[in-house]
Amino acid sequence: MNPDFAIVLNFKLKSAKDVDADFLVQTARNIGARAVSVDAQQTAFKKACAKYTIALVDAETIKESCDLVPADAVAKLVANRKDGQKTIINIPVTDNGKLSSETETMLKQINNWMHLFGHAFNEGEPCTLKAAQNNAFVLQNRHVHYQKYLFVKAPLPEAIKVQGLANKPNRIEMIEHRTELDFTFADNELSINLKDVPESDFAWQVIRIQEHRPEDDIKETKY
Repeated sequence: MNPDFAIVLNFKLKSAKDVDADFLVQTARNIGARAVSVDAQQTAFKKACAKYTIALVDAETIKESCDLVPADAVAKLVANRKDGQKTIINIPVTDNGKLSSETETMLKQINNWMHLFGHAFNEGEPCTLKAAQNNAFVLQNRHVHYQKYLFVKAPLPEAIKVQGLANKPNRIEMIEHRTELDFTFADNELSINLKDVPESDFAWQVIRIQEHRPEDDIKETKY
C-alpha cells in the first residue's frame, strides 16, 4: 500500500441502505485521508474515488484496523505515524446510510488537526534524527528529505533539542502559526527556543525544520 496513505477510512456498509458513496468519499478527502476501503458497493465507490482523487483499497488486503473514539483519535494517528505505520479506521455506516454522532465528532477532531498538519503527517517517514525530550519525535518528508517535521506533545518545553543534523537549517517554524523560531546549532545538535510560542488548542504540535535545499545553490541570474 502506498506509504503516503497515512489514514485509510474503512467503511462498514453491509447492513447499510441508501448509502451515499459521494458523501462518504468526500468526507474522507476532507479530513486528509488519501484512501478508503469498503466491504460492499464497489462500483459506486470507484466512481466517487475517481471524482475526489482518493484511492480505493481492496478491503481483503487490510489486516489491521481500529475503532477510534474522539478522546484518543489524533493521539493514535500520531503514535502509528511515529512508527512509520498507517492508521486504518473502521467507520460504521448506520442502517440509513449515515454516520453516528460519535463518528462525526471523531472525524471533526481529525479534520481540525489534519487541516494544519496533514502535509507533514501524510508525507512524513521515520528518520535518523532524534529529539532529546520525551513526547517528541522527528519525521522526514519522504519526497524531499531536506524537510523534517518535529512532532511535540503539549505542554511544550521552553527549548527542545534535536540530534543528528549534519548542517545548520535554513529556517525553523511552527506550522500552526507560521511562527519562525530562534535556534542554535553546534556539534550536530539543534536547540530550538519555544519559550514565546503562541498557545494552541492542539495536544500535538508540529515544527518544520528546513535544511539546505538544492535550489539554494542556484545562482541569481542578472539581466
